[in-house]
Amino acid sequence: MLDWYAKKMIVGIGNPLYTDDGFGPAVIEALKKLALPEDLKVIDAGLAGPHFLFTLVAQAETPVETMVMIDILDFGGEPGQLTRVTPDFLTGGAKERYLDPHSWGGLKEPLEELSKRTEVIIIGCQPESIELSDIGNESDDVGFWLTENVKTAIPKAVQLALAEVGVENGTTIISEGDLHGEAGRA
Repeated sequence: MLDWYAKKMIVGIGNPLYTDDGFGPAVIEALKKLALPEDLKVIDAGLAGPHFLFTLVAQAETPVETMVMIDILDFGGEPGQLTRVTPDFLTGGAKERYLDPHSWGGLKEPLEELSKRTEVIIIGCQPESIELSDIGNESDDVGFWLTENVKTAIPKAVQLALAEVGVENGTTIISEGDLHGEAGRA
């Protein structure tokens, strides 16, 4: 079995250099501070990662049961607002709604293929800005460049993602450290 494989996966997608596009990786960073069950993996899939990850998971001998994807999603909400959708929402209709922001084409086909074997849930955060960040900043904090509205959505996204994979919220925190400006439990 591949070392990244698990029955349940939470996957963060995005590029922290583009302000709110770093939301997925920032949520993964927060999740990695938690004590999680062995049947759950959290992965920062970055930019091109989704294409490769979907293909690998779809072809795995034993299917992943549940994959929760965390990403920005322009659904017309207020900046920082979260939504839970499934691939049929994103790929339905004549126009694809979930496009790779870096012009590598849509994710419709990989999501459809993955959904044949795996329950796929997308937790999307309405972005406020997707502009190149000031890369002169030397912070190692993945969430540093997020806008305040999106940054404050991280604890709620952690809570929603854990609920989707059946992990009780609040009992898995290793320490009650600062989660990107939001102290306390997720």
